[in-house]
Amino acid sequence: MLAAELSRDAAVKVLLLEAGTPGRGPLFRIPAASLVTQANGRFSYAYRTEPYGSQGREDRWLRGRVLGGTSAINGSMYNRGCAADWDALPGTGWAWNDILPIFRELEDHQLGATDLRGTGGPLGVSVQNNGEPVNEAFIEAAGKRGLARVEDVNEGGDERVGYTPATIARGVRQSAKTAFLRPAMKRANLTVRTGATVTRVLIERDRAVGVLVGEGAAAQEIRATKEVVLSTGGVETPKLLELSGIGDGALLRRLGIEVVLDRPTVGENVVEHHVIPLLLRLNRPGLGYNRMLGSAGGVLRVLTAYLVRRDGFLAAPGAQVLGFARTEPSEPRPDAQIFMNPVSADMERMRLETSPGATIIGEILRPEARGRQHITSADPRTPPRIVPNHLAEDADRRRTVAMLRRMRDIAAEEPLAGMIEGETAPGPGLRDDEGLLDYALNHSIPGYHTVGGCAMGTGDDAVLDTRLRVRGIGALRVMDASALPVTVSGNPNAPLLAMATLAARRILADS
Repeated sequence: MLAAELSRDAAVKVLLLEAGTPGRGPLFRIPAASLVTQANGRFSYAYRTEPYGSQGREDRWLRGRVLGGTSAINGSMYNRGCAADWDALPGTGWAWNDILPIFRELEDHQLGATDLRGTGGPLGVSVQNNGEPVNEAFIEAAGKRGLARVEDVNEGGDERVGYTPATIARGVRQSAKTAFLRPAMKRANLTVRTGATVTRVLIERDRAVGVLVGEGAAAQEIRATKEVVLSTGGVETPKLLELSGIGDGALLRRLGIEVVLDRPTVGENVVEHHVIPLLLRLNRPGLGYNRMLGSAGGVLRVLTAYLVRRDGFLAAPGAQVLGFARTEPSEPRPDAQIFMNPVSADMERMRLETSPGATIIGEILRPEARGRQHITSADPRTPPRIVPNHLAEDADRRRTVAMLRRMRDIAAEEPLAGMIEGETAPGPGLRDDEGLLDYALNHSIPGYHTVGGCAMGTGDDAVLDTRLRVRGIGALRVMDASALPVTVSGNPNAPLLAMATLAARRILADS
């Protein structure tokens, strides 16, 4: 996205280096194929965290390793955050009034243009109602529990529920590559190179002058004439800065890395959403997708629906229904995101259940706990040590329990309750706060929404200034999720596309 926008200026030469593959083929067009690409090491990084919880759980934080980044393998959910998220950064140039016009410019929204959404842009956005009865029952039940039904969940800021907006157009995934990069690759001033792993930023006299690609005898120096912009993601970018000598000086010296800039905040302030599932057994075989996806005939019907009409399960986003709720009435705005899918799986092994089921998933939108990640070796092949600190703050624990109770309240409301045989996880016998917290710690999975490791800010200790420049190093910027000092209230893909557009224009203006 950033490279595409920068290359609009014909006077600028842009080189895009991607460590992964080009991402060609049907796996990157079919939305539900993310279940395959996320599990494939060719197309995704899987970073293991330090153990946590009573069972020593380790998360796997996935990131895209393909042109288009994580937008090429994610659940395609298009969720822009709330105005209050952006306005939490006053005076930085990233307020809601700065970013909303960019959203509207980028969108080609199925629901049409309003003051809050756009049409005619390069990014197809759709809102799908595929007629599955469980989806409709969930929306009606949530409405009885205070979540207003809306056509577009991105247009409101209060408690609401509706079908999930998605970066899917006519059944095809709209990744950053599909919507922005591929058209731009026709330009003579944009060069794209895949299979090129950047292992270090080259810095001379406190200025970035290029990057090192590869390592050892095969390493290649590539020099930049203007600037180096890192967009390697929420995990890789803090790691790359530390490998380049930018980070906590004491840590870098212990690892034998020359300290270029002592900046202890690199790799700190890390926030990751954790999603917590409520698994339900449905009481009729025809409800949901489990039975259909578990038989050869059913899979054939799913494939036929996609190939002939570009609809059905394969054309749907990772969650088909999306809601925003307060965990307590005293919360000034919704602080939990609740998804629903008419399908259920063993969340540990990501294997579909054979009996009919549905899953309600919740995540605390703005967790107060902050994690950290740091390199443990000067070898670029060594993954960083990630300490997520999931549920380390009292407020996060309180909100998590309240969120699980609200999810159960919705499941107990008609007409959804009439479709449910019972709760299979955490199970009806688990009612006390301590037990629900233990379940949340040991059975949640990361949302793959890592932000904050190179956070921008106005203070001298911030890694980046508000124009995304690395403080203390010239000609070096960061434009990815690590730059966000706070997490947005939802999925970060849409916010990052808009941020990259605005960042590119500011980079060109500065140059």
